[in-house]
Amino acid sequence: GWGPGLVATALSLVTVDYFFMSPLGNWVTHPGNLIALTFFLALSVFVTLLNVRLRRANAERADLLERERASRAAAEYERARLHELFMHAPAHLVIFRGPQHVFELSNPLNSAMLGNPERLLGLPAREVGPKEEAERVGQMLDHVYTTGEPFVGREVPLKLPQPDGSVREYIFDVTYMPTHDTRGQVDGIAGFGFDVTDLVHARARAERLARELSHNEEHLRLLAGASSFLATSLDYKATLTNVVRLAVPAVADWCIVDMTVGDGGFQRLEVAHAPGEPAELREQLWAPAPYDAIAPSLGGAMPLLLQGQPFFIEDVTEEGLRKLTRDPGRLEVFRKLDLNSIALVPMVAGERPLGILSFGTTRRSGRSYTKADLPYLQELANRAALSMENARLYREAREAVRLRDEFLSIASHELKTPLTPLNLKLQALRRELDRTPGPVRRELVENYLDVGSRQLKKLAELVNDLLDVSRIAAGRMSLECTSVDLVELVRDVVSAYEGPAARSGSVLQLELADTVTMGLWDRPRLEQVVVNLVDNAIKYGQGRPIHIRVETHGKKATLTVRDQGIGIAEQSMPRLFGRFERAVSERHYGGLGLGLYITRTLVEAMGGTVRVESQLGQGSVFTVELPLQVPAA
Repeated sequence: GWGPGLVATALSLVTVDYFFMSPLGNWVTHPGNLIALTFFLALSVFVTLLNVRLRRANAERADLLERERASRAAAEYERARLHELFMHAPAHLVIFRGPQHVFELSNPLNSAMLGNPERLLGLPAREVGPKEEAERVGQMLDHVYTTGEPFVGREVPLKLPQPDGSVREYIFDVTYMPTHDTRGQVDGIAGFGFDVTDLVHARARAERLARELSHNEEHLRLLAGASSFLATSLDYKATLTNVVRLAVPAVADWCIVDMTVGDGGFQRLEVAHAPGEPAELREQLWAPAPYDAIAPSLGGAMPLLLQGQPFFIEDVTEEGLRKLTRDPGRLEVFRKLDLNSIALVPMVAGERPLGILSFGTTRRSGRSYTKADLPYLQELANRAALSMENARLYREAREAVRLRDEFLSIASHELKTPLTPLNLKLQALRRELDRTPGPVRRELVENYLDVGSRQLKKLAELVNDLLDVSRIAAGRMSLECTSVDLVELVRDVVSAYEGPAARSGSVLQLELADTVTMGLWDRPRLEQVVVNLVDNAIKYGQGRPIHIRVETHGKKATLTVRDQGIGIAEQSMPRLFGRFERAVSERHYGGLGLGLYITRTLVEAMGGTVRVESQLGQGSVFTVELPLQVPAA
C-alpha cells in the first residue's frame, strides 16, 4: 500500500544521502546532488505507485476469478438442479433441435411412453411412433419452428404402440415453445406435455354418470306415474293404455301391448307412437299376428320371454329386419318405421305369462336401447303385470263373494226344503193326535214316518256334501279301498232308487256286464258317485227312461248313465264339474252345485275319469271309467 511504500522511499533517500553522496557520512548534501535525490525520490514514488496498482490489480483479478468460479459453481448447481427437475418432473418434457426436430433431450417419463428410451436421442420426431401420429406431430412442430409461434393444445389425442403390441390412446395438454440462438433465430423447440387421459376419462365417466342419474330420475318419475295409474284403477285395459301413453315418447317412439289368450296366441291391446312418427303405420301395426309368424328369429327367444327374460336388438339393420319377418308387407312397415332399437319385455305374474310389452326407438329420434335400459323396461312391465294380476284377483274375489252369497242363499233354501214337509207332517200328526182320543191308525203314522225319513235322508245328504267339500278343500279326503264288485254295487243303488224314479215318472233300465267287474275302490265313496249320477238323471230326466250300463273295456270298468232330459248348454260344459257350479237355474231345480264336483274328485282319487256328453234338450250321458283289479297269477 501507500504507507509502507512511502516509508521505504524515505528510508532509501536518507540512506543514499548519508552513505553514497558526498560528503559521505554527513547529512549535509551538496547542492548538485539535489537533482539526483529528487529524481531518485520521483522514481521511488513511481515504483511505489506501480507496486500499489499492481497489487490492487492482482487483488481485483483474484476477486474476479473467485467470483467467476463461484458463478460457474452456482450455474453448474442450478443446471444440475434444473436437469434433475427436468428428468423427474411429473410431465412429459422434450427438447428438439434443428428443422428436423431431432430429439436432444427427453425426460424418462416421455421416453418410457414412446417406448424406445435408449435409441430416442438423435432421432427425428417423424421417425418415432406410428407413421400417421408422427406426421401429425411433425406438422405441429414445423409450424412452431417456421413461424416462431408457440403451440398450445388442450386434450390432444395421441395413439402410441405398447410393448404387448396393442395401441393405446393417450390424451395430452401440450405446449411447444420455440428456442432461440444468440442471434435470436429459432434453433429448436421445447415441448411440455401433461397426461390428462385419466382426468378426461374420469370427467367422461362423471358426465355419463350424471346423464345416467338424470336418466334414472326420469325413469323413476315415469315409474311413479305408472304406479299411480296402476294403483288407481282395476280396469287393466284402460290402465295399460295410460301406461303406454306415458312411456311414449319418454322412453320409446313406438310401444305395443300384446296380451296372451287361452289358445297360446296373443291379442293386441294397444299401439302408441310419439309425435312426429308416421301415424298411418299405427293402423297397420294393429293387425294381429302370432309372434312366431312375424318374428321367426325370436323362435328361441319366445320361451325365454314367456319365462320372464327380456329380449332386445340394440342396432336394427336391414339384415336384421329381414330376419325379423318373411312377410313382405310387414317388412315394408318395419322399413317405414326406420327402427333403431327394439326391446321386448314380458309381463309375468308368478310363472304365468300375461303378455309382452314391445318398445321401439327410431333413427328420427336418435335414441337406442342398451342392456342398462332393460331393468327399467322390465320393471315397468312387472308393475303392469302386477296391476293385471291384482285386477284378476279382484275379479276372482268378487266372483268368489258372489258365489258364496249365492251358495249361502241356495244352501239355506235347500236345507230348509226338507224341513218344511217334515214340519208339516209333524204338525198334521199332532192335529191327528189331538182330534183322535184313541189310538191313531198305523198306516197314517207309517206314512208320516216315511215322509219324515226321506226328508231327513235328503237333509243328511246335503250336510254330507258340505262336509265332503270341506274335506276336499282341506286335503283330508281319505279312501279305504277294498275289493268291490261294480255290478253288485250298481244293482243295489238302482234297486234303492226305483221308488224315487217312479215318483218322478222315470224308469231305470239296467244293463250289466257278464264279465268280472272287480276293482280296488272305496265302496261307500263309489256308491256315492253312482248315487249322484242316478239322482241327477232322475232330477233332470223329465220323467223319461234312464239307461244305466256297466261294461268292461280292457283293464277298465265303464259306468254309463244316460237320460233323455233337459240336457246341458254348450257354454256350461267346461265348468260343469266345478265347485258350486250349476248348469240350470236354482229356481227350477234344487241342489247345492256340489254333486258333480264331489263325483269328479272321488273318481279321480280312485284312479278313474269322468266325462259328459250332452246337447241342450236332448239329454246327457255321464261316463265313469275305473281301473279294474288285476287278477292274481
